[in-house]
Amino acid sequence: MKFIKTDNIEEINALRVELYQKLTAPIDVMWEKLYIDSAQHFFIENNEENIGYCCIDDKGSLLQLFLKKEYHTLMNKVITSLIEAKKISSASLSSNEPISYNTCLHHSKSIATNTFCFQHSNTIIDSKSSLKLELALEDNIPSIKSFLKEQIGMDDTFGYTENLVARKEIYTVTNNDEIIATSECRWSDSQPEIADLGIIVNKNHRGKGIATQVLQIQANRVLKANRKPICSTTFDNIASRKAIERAGFYCSNIIFDMNFVNDNNK
Repeated sequence: MKFIKTDNIEEINALRVELYQKLTAPIDVMWEKLYIDSAQHFFIENNEENIGYCCIDDKGSLLQLFLKKEYHTLMNKVITSLIEAKKISSASLSSNEPISYNTCLHHSKSIATNTFCFQHSNTIIDSKSSLKLELALEDNIPSIKSFLKEQIGMDDTFGYTENLVARKEIYTVTNNDEIIATSECRWSDSQPEIADLGIIVNKNHRGKGIATQVLQIQANRVLKANRKPICSTTFDNIASRKAIERAGFYCSNIIFDMNFVNDNNK
């Protein structure tokens, strides 16, 4: 069993299409863009034949694994080989891909919840909201970056906001030049039927139902565009989870962190 580093994204994406077709729920777009895309990709070879690929981050965590259908029986061998070769010491995988997830679960010494992923009921809800959600423009970039740093400690020095504005995927709710909330609506490139929603509410305006209202407005817009809304939140953000569920979403899969090394052996 060989694991060969590759930057051949075209060939990886061809295999990824096969993976996404068999998922039991959509993959979280932000997880895909922020984590999987920046991980190292490897082709998996067995007896000099390419049988799939995997993605491993710089901490040795397996983030994605795909084997062609005829090689599913080798899943346990692949994961065992990755662990024994010390290429991975953990995995962060979603329950939406049961074969790799279940095999990693079998090998895990401990497991913790990372992210709850949600799908929408796909029914338009009359939110009756008076909030005005406006598409962000280039002139708004500095204020959005300041908002992100103040509200969630994100220092955007890597073009994150610029990319969202260029793709017309970020909106704001303002009042007297104060940003009340920002909301992302990512039109997935790898899952053409999906749009991934996100919401950040100003700390001074939380507890007023703003997150739920914005998510309802965004979900309705996505549905009218013939896409399906999804979103996610970390396991410890209880307020966010409640807002998401009130907006018509349900938890369809969970990303778990699985550790293959006993804590006392670290």
